[in-house]
Amino acid sequence: RDIKEGEVIFKATNNTIIFNDGQTLRKFLFAMNDRFSDPGMVCDILIWAWVQDMEGGTPFAGVVDLDNGNLLNDWGLGGSYEEQDYSANIRCKGAALSCYASKDIIEGEELLG
Repeated sequence: RDIKEGEVIFKATNNTIIFNDGQTLRKFLFAMNDRFSDPGMVCDILIWAWVQDMEGGTPFAGVVDLDNGNLLNDWGLGGSYEEQDYSANIRCKGAALSCYASKDIIEGEELLG
């Protein structure tokens, strides 16, 4: 369906998993593979995952969104904000990280935040 400018696209939930080491992430992926009959599920989770620098002594963490947040694509191509061809159609704001359509989005158009 089409999405109108100003419509809520996504509101963050507590469905983000942070893995402090690679072994825990691997155990999670193997468990998902054992429990779900869809062989593509683990591949999907890997696509949704990213590595993030963490504070507090942990050098990095594997992070996975298990909600609609994994449907949002990053518009960034590197460099500073001013250097980019900014074509995002979603803006996120607030402590609750609510994301809204910054323009009318037609059905099938990629969501870029």
